[in-house]
Amino acid sequence: MEYVKGKPYFTDCNSRIKQYPYLNDDKYCDILIIGGGIDGAIANYYLSQKYDVVLVDKGRLGFGCTSCATALLEYQLDDFASDLKPYMSEKEICLAYKMGLSAIDKISGFIEQYGNKCEFNLRPTFLFSNSIFSKQKMKDEYDFRIKNGFICDYFDESNNPFPFAIKSGIFASNGGCEFNPYLFEKMMIENAKNQDNIFENTCIKEIDKSHLGFTVSTNYGEKIYCKKILIATGFNWEILKTKDLCERFITYSVVTKPLENFSWYHSALIHDATTPYHYFRLLPDSRIIFGGEDTLYKGDGIKEKLSEKKYKKLEKDLKNLFQDRQDIQIDYKFCGCFGATNNNMGLIGESKFDDDILLFISCGANGIINAMKGVEALDDIWQHKDNELIDIFSPKRKNL
Repeated sequence: MEYVKGKPYFTDCNSRIKQYPYLNDDKYCDILIIGGGIDGAIANYYLSQKYDVVLVDKGRLGFGCTSCATALLEYQLDDFASDLKPYMSEKEICLAYKMGLSAIDKISGFIEQYGNKCEFNLRPTFLFSNSIFSKQKMKDEYDFRIKNGFICDYFDESNNPFPFAIKSGIFASNGGCEFNPYLFEKMMIENAKNQDNIFENTCIKEIDKSHLGFTVSTNYGEKIYCKKILIATGFNWEILKTKDLCERFITYSVVTKPLENFSWYHSALIHDATTPYHYFRLLPDSRIIFGGEDTLYKGDGIKEKLSEKKYKKLEKDLKNLFQDRQDIQIDYKFCGCFGATNNNMGLIGESKFDDDILLFISCGANGIINAMKGVEALDDIWQHKDNELIDIFSPKRKNL
């Protein structure tokens, strides 16, 4: 089944993840991670520091949905706090926001340790609306953040510093970060402790369980014997034989050709509050990546005709936003699958199928944020420690 289509910008680079072999011998481990996208890479990097971990991917590392991520990382969620209240308490919403800020700090620490080899930058964030009907809702969100200690500023038509029109918006000077998601995964994979236990082109065919643990069979007949299994296959759930873990969508992106003498206020990461919403940021080579126009994924692949329609809509909206620029030309077009839950949080923890089969599916626009903190929740589950994130990430939670 097709989960990515087009020519992703981020994998079109000279620096590739080194190739890893396919599994050609039986393996024994504590934890088997199935899936080598950015979720699997994050889980593998941190868990391999404490456990005996094997990572397998049925294809090339980083060329699935990771290649289509925009890596526009924000502490805020996709929805206003007021929209999340049916699914989360005010305390849990604040916990999710704080988790985002903590994840950004954690990513910064990783970059400091290994060097900036993935075009990482800390950035402010800007959530805005061009609708007069959203103005009160935006003001309520701003008041919620200020009341709970989150640093931000409120902009409207009277003090708008951006080169496009707005009715209202929230600017957070410490709100986010950006990087090339493929190169970030490369850093995670190549700095992991288990270099001899990472395998590409290795497809899992069957999972059996006994009182001794799991016996996992691969496409070439080798066996992996393990105590725990971590499913990090993104939004391809064939291995679980299920279709209803969360709602799946296709998101579309375009990348412009380089633009001369172009920037905006503090190079902020920008997200609008329309339906469907859009998100955009500046890339290091003076391009704009502009995405959104999400459509429901029906499990029957990505439709080329619909994709082209969405790319044209994105191009039109981008040019309408920056009407004074006559040199905007589209260079890359691509789309990929992602998942969304009611509370915007990932599916991380013990599955409904088996407590020893855990999910590591980092749904939503905050997927990478969820993964960076969700791996800590996993470790605390195994260590029988308390962690406030376990409940809001749990695949067994209510209101999914």
